[in-house]
Amino acid sequence: MRRGPTHFTCLILAIALSQNVLAGPEQCAPTLVENFDSEVDSSIWRIVEGNGCDIGLCGWGNNEVQHYAQQAVRVANGALAITVTEENGHITSGKLVSEGLFSQQYGRFEARINLPSGRGLWPAFWMMPQSDSAWPLAGEIDIMEWTGNEPNRLIGAAHFGPLPPNNVHYSETLLVPTPWNEGWHQFAVVWSPELIQWEIDGRIHSTMSPPDVMPHPWVFNQVPFYLILNVAVGGTLGGEVHVQDLPATMLVDWVKVYPSDCSQEDL
Repeated sequence: MRRGPTHFTCLILAIALSQNVLAGPEQCAPTLVENFDSEVDSSIWRIVEGNGCDIGLCGWGNNEVQHYAQQAVRVANGALAITVTEENGHITSGKLVSEGLFSQQYGRFEARINLPSGRGLWPAFWMMPQSDSAWPLAGEIDIMEWTGNEPNRLIGAAHFGPLPPNNVHYSETLLVPTPWNEGWHQFAVVWSPELIQWEIDGRIHSTMSPPDVMPHPWVFNQVPFYLILNVAVGGTLGGEVHVQDLPATMLVDWVKVYPSDCSQEDL
């Protein structure tokens, strides 16, 4: 989610994604299942408020324009809804984090999401380290990023390296004929000590291992990571905002996490 100089790989998929398909993890007992059946579960999630200025990170480090608020987050009809609205030039959105409540080192992390429609929107499903280290010394894993200004492009990324402005990131981009916000998709990463594997709808679309981040050290084997769901607006990746496209809502059907000891045969 945080941007920096790019260590970049781009894949253009004209017709279909990779045919390397993994079966679902039905045989593995999950460590977390959030089906959003009623209200937001406060034992798993904390709803973030503000524009980041209270922690010295105005615009959340990316020149974003939204103000996060409780009222932008609700559960209805069996799904989490994060709604972006604008009133008198003030843009409100929502963000959930499991920081201090749920974190895990290694395993499978996935969510079923219906992305919103709106130019300038920047929804994401991502993970940050449960660590006191300054960003990005302990890493960051972006399971899914998407922007309304480029609706056919989907991004999976990881951030690492030294402190800004010398931080770097590795990313893979999927370009397809159909916008990613037309219907539901399942976004996931499988994280092991020396490999991060990105998937969409059960298909592997990219991988990252220690050689891919050289000459920087591999930091994705140090601490557990917690989960984040949010819709940013504008900023370094979201781009130009068109308020006439608002309100807009991202829906999340479920979030599931599985342990690292689920074998390939179990998945």
